[in-house]
Amino acid sequence: MLDKLNIFDADTNWPLLIGMMALIILITAGLTFYLNLKGVEGFKINPQVQLVEDKEYQITYWDYPLFIGQKGDYEEFLQEAIGEFNDMYPNIKVNYELLSFINGENKLQARLAEGKPPDIYNDIFSKKLVSKELQIPVDIFFAAESTKERDIFQEYNQLGLKALSYDEKIWGMPNWLAPQVWVGNRSLLSETNLDLTRIQEEGWTWDTFYQGAKQIKDLNRKSCIIFNPYNSKLFYQLLRMNGTQSFISKEGELLLTSQQLETTFDFLDDLRSHELFYDQPEEMNKKFLPYFWQNRAGIIAPVNMWLLNNLYQRDQKESDVELTLMPIPTNDPEEKRVPLKVSSLLLFRQEEYKGDDHTKAVYKFAKFMNQQKQLFIAKKLNVVPAYLSLAELWKEETDLRSKIKEEILTYINRGSYVELSGFQNMKYEAQIKQVINQQYEAFWLEGESITKVTEEIMSKAQEILNLNQNSEKED
Repeated sequence: MLDKLNIFDADTNWPLLIGMMALIILITAGLTFYLNLKGVEGFKINPQVQLVEDKEYQITYWDYPLFIGQKGDYEEFLQEAIGEFNDMYPNIKVNYELLSFINGENKLQARLAEGKPPDIYNDIFSKKLVSKELQIPVDIFFAAESTKERDIFQEYNQLGLKALSYDEKIWGMPNWLAPQVWVGNRSLLSETNLDLTRIQEEGWTWDTFYQGAKQIKDLNRKSCIIFNPYNSKLFYQLLRMNGTQSFISKEGELLLTSQQLETTFDFLDDLRSHELFYDQPEEMNKKFLPYFWQNRAGIIAPVNMWLLNNLYQRDQKESDVELTLMPIPTNDPEEKRVPLKVSSLLLFRQEEYKGDDHTKAVYKFAKFMNQQKQLFIAKKLNVVPAYLSLAELWKEETDLRSKIKEEILTYINRGSYVELSGFQNMKYEAQIKQVINQQYEAFWLEGESITKVTEEIMSKAQEILNLNQNSEKED
């Protein structure tokens, strides 16, 4: 029945279908809400199971020190949150661990391979589906808690839920949403003939961006735009706005094309050949912030959440420079959507299953952090909670200039996401990205031709797919 509804098609009425999905789960599961997980024959979870009052549940929660430079503050927040949770559920003991930003994902993969992942993982990198065998979809719990009077599915930003959906299941509890944007210097941009309001409401093309960058360069000998050549995130953003949503199809075929790569590299090369950047590419990362605050850089990119917060803090103290958020330009004149990053809590079981009541205890803590504690984090990180009641409070309470807040909400409303393609494809895409990262630097810093870097990426990408697919056949 769900297949006939095609509920995850991008053109469907998502809020209506989420409700239908909940209703169907309620009807088909009856009173037990058993879930038969694909890939694990006979494995079932009963989300209506009750906790055993005199049993102690030990659950593990893996997170990251989200407040950069304030690890102690974040640990204090976690300890207070866990203490508050223990007041409600004294028999659920939560053991947390803060991971390294560099090695955290590798540690998770290693523990998954051993069959011993943490019960809950804070997925701040927006991976979403990392193990179809051990990851637990959350829609079974949402359905179990939904009633005629209250539909849990409707209490979340629907884009957040859709971003976590695959194979007719929702694979995580969306925490917050953040638009992927570039940073502009309103002081310099206002001296060009760009219509900033229209751009922020409707987006802009690569050609419009080029014309604006050229006008910034023409303002004086020192003004320019600055891209970080060591951070390939910018290249992936441009690829996505050039129509590349995924590198690999669900069937395992390469979707990435030479034309998409060449067009994206051509855009960067055109900006470079017209000397619109700082004149020493290998030094641009060092000029990134100084030039912006010296009123010399009109646009800087890419920026992550932590860099944005650094910029927000200084923006409130500056008098000469006013920060503004700009959408990533697109190669498609009709494209008005803004890529979103969706953070989530992922729930896991272990190969040596600890029981449905243990899984229920895990869900209760994840729900507590997701629906009661996320506002504090969202205000600190200046991201928008996915839980709608918290999002309303965020609008009133977050400490941002009203203009910046407006821009963030405008981009969230125009948000889009990359559809999940399954764990195996994510693994291959990560390997392909390593190749792109190397060639991206070669393009910027070694003067490699577009033809050469494109051919290298395409040949290595196909090699990766062929090797992995052959290996799977042998297994």
